[in-house]
Amino acid sequence: MQHCRGIMSQAISKTRLHIFRCLMLAFPLLFFALLESGLRYFDYGEELALFVPVAEGHADADYLQVNPAVAKRYFSRVGRTPRPAYELFLKDKPANSYRIFVMGGSTAAGWPYPNNAMFSRILKQRLSDAFPNRHLEIINTGIAAVNSFTLLDFIDEIVAQQPDAILIYAGHNEFYGALGAASTESLGQSRWLVNTYLSLLHFKTVQGLRDLFITLGQWLNVETIDFSGYPTLMGRMIGEQRVPYNDAVYRRARAHYRQNMHDILQRAREVGVPVVVSELVSNVRDQAPFIPVEVEGYPQADVVYEDARQLEGEGKYDLARTAYYRAKDLDALRFRATEEFNEIIHQVADTFEVPVVPMKRYFEQASPNGIIGSNLMLEHLHPNVEGAHLLAEAFFDSLREHRFISEHWDESRIQPAAFYAARWPVSELDRALGRLRIIHLMDSWPFSPLDEPGDAFEHYQPSNEAEILAYKVVQRQMSFKRAHIELAMHYTAKEQHGLALREYQALISAAPYDAEQYLIAAKGMLDIREFDTALAMLHSSLKLKNSAIANKWIGQVLMRQRRPQEALAYLEAATGGRPNDPHLHFMIGAVYVTDNQQQKARETLSQLSALSPNFPGIAELQSMIEARWPQ
Repeated sequence: MQHCRGIMSQAISKTRLHIFRCLMLAFPLLFFALLESGLRYFDYGEELALFVPVAEGHADADYLQVNPAVAKRYFSRVGRTPRPAYELFLKDKPANSYRIFVMGGSTAAGWPYPNNAMFSRILKQRLSDAFPNRHLEIINTGIAAVNSFTLLDFIDEIVAQQPDAILIYAGHNEFYGALGAASTESLGQSRWLVNTYLSLLHFKTVQGLRDLFITLGQWLNVETIDFSGYPTLMGRMIGEQRVPYNDAVYRRARAHYRQNMHDILQRAREVGVPVVVSELVSNVRDQAPFIPVEVEGYPQADVVYEDARQLEGEGKYDLARTAYYRAKDLDALRFRATEEFNEIIHQVADTFEVPVVPMKRYFEQASPNGIIGSNLMLEHLHPNVEGAHLLAEAFFDSLREHRFISEHWDESRIQPAAFYAARWPVSELDRALGRLRIIHLMDSWPFSPLDEPGDAFEHYQPSNEAEILAYKVVQRQMSFKRAHIELAMHYTAKEQHGLALREYQALISAAPYDAEQYLIAAKGMLDIREFDTALAMLHSSLKLKNSAIANKWIGQVLMRQRRPQEALAYLEAATGGRPNDPHLHFMIGAVYVTDNQQQKARETLSQLSALSPNFPGIAELQSMIEARWPQ
């Protein structure tokens, strides 16, 4: 009996021990679960999801937008967080839609220009013209100073939004982009550590710990990075200024890029989303190597660059082109991807049978002597407006060649790239904004010496109205929207109506899902009696958001065009939002007179008299009624 009791006692002890161990493991998990729940309940920190709902009331349909704060996942030290473009798309994907996401860094995002100059905007218009019966969506998730770690972090959130295709232009930021191998925002050498950290950062608890460590570091004064001499984000991202060709840091960045791109394409294939990846281009002719260094087994970058200049001068363009690329690859300041990264793009794409956009060919064919330089590039790698059109053309041609969207592309609907380049709504204001941002960038290191920064921006003297307004925008003295409106009004006053229209079109193109932009533009067109143009803008506004003012203005235009029956429907719709607008009631009464509806005309006159007894239009409406139906 005692033996049995002993056995039972041992069994109970083991059970208790097992329960105790389970509780010991459960308590920390329970603690963190409660902490996470509490932080979410009290809305700690910022929402860092890639896509967030657009504010209620923005439009009649529900929209999502690329989160303006999403880059805070990746930037915690440099003091500045870049923002993605203002991109909206329907929360519920329409049945006839074709949804494309663009992934990349600053080139994909269109820097240094406003959103209306992004290649994705141009591409969307070209695709919409080719497929007028499809609802085309192109959502650009590009952000300055991010690299393939960000793209890999984004991919699951992108595929959750039912994309029909993904376009990728990325690779220049693998060294100095956020979490890059030589960046001030680096987390070390381990790719696994970086990806694990990014996965955990979706938890508020981890965000809180990161914020705590940053605060403690500042309080204890252990933050050793001095950014006082680096006013630009580009300068602040540089952790290691010298990364010689094929050294350990170089090889690590190269390996991370290959594996990240592999994982991105693998994830896309798992969910059946086709991808197009582009080659990378940069300014090889007119950007000398930033930092030439001696590396055993390799010539110095500056020597190779001078050889390239000499070869070009001798008319040996093929040899010169090869030498320019070699000089760029040997530059130890790694802002421009080496040609090895283009090789990786082709190799990884071949593995997954993904099309590669031959972007180098497009840019070389558009460049003197086939060598990419300042004809298409603003500085070391950002394309100018003409370069943005080339990006769009190259992606468009690849999508057409590989029969994305449809097996049948109606060639009769496809306009040449020059058609869009001549008509695209990028104004002199937008170009001036780009120039000013480049001037500011190039006043600073690495374009100017650290101890002798440039002063071109400080002493900038605007030479025309567009440059005056652009300078105010860059100095944050005026909004982008206000500047375009001011310039449009300036052109209107000078009766340069075509230029005024382009300003309004630029405003719309920068924010095509904002009904207010269309109303602003329509008002400008009404002021110069461009009624057909105004009417199209007003109808576009109504497609986004029903508004009394849009309905009223459409009614006014239709009355001017002697289309009273059509006008009446819009005017009556406007009364729901403007029940006390005497001018609106006057126009409705006038339509009733024109349409021979005597009773309704007299009722409207009575309502108008009661609503606003002193309104000048009362006598006019009464005269119209008496003339039509004399008593």
